[in-house]
Amino acid sequence: MNARQGPKFCPACGANDWESRVPRKDDKPRQCCRPCGYVHYVGPVLAAGIIVRCEGRYCLVRRAHEPAKGKWSFPGGFVDLDEDPAAAAEREVREETGVEVRAEELVGLYRSVGPGGKQVVIAVYLGDVPLSATQHCQPPTEEVAAVGWFAVNEIPWPDIAFESTAAALRSIIRRSS
Repeated sequence: MNARQGPKFCPACGANDWESRVPRKDDKPRQCCRPCGYVHYVGPVLAAGIIVRCEGRYCLVRRAHEPAKGKWSFPGGFVDLDEDPAAAAEREVREETGVEVRAEELVGLYRSVGPGGKQVVIAVYLGDVPLSATQHCQPPTEEVAAVGWFAVNEIPWPDIAFESTAAALRSIIRRSS
């Protein structure tokens, strides 16, 4: 098995003897341990982000790493195991931009593909900040090459990193107009 399919050793019995088969009461092939019957279900990874809005402008960050290096997205990242998705989104905005914002409203859940082909579900929130908050944007970091504030007609649509980013932005813009 490769890392995307599951663990090398069975977490139930420790064996390294996997087969791909459709388990009882299931409808898809899964990785199953031959000796004990353990079924390894692979679910998506959870991420969270915030579309930060200030006086009709939207905060986007230029990604400094793959996937989609050099493209624009709203600030966001993976949710830690013990973390609330809204709190994770707020943390990611703070880490990537230096801006403090509250995740005020859930915009939606979107599916995306992350590093190594991982399936990702991203919880996207909306948060408004006052103009004074935008003055606290930090310089580029290891994760972010630039922070930009875009009016609707300035959003760099051809350079948006992910379809999930574009879909969430379009949803907010439709609701705001």
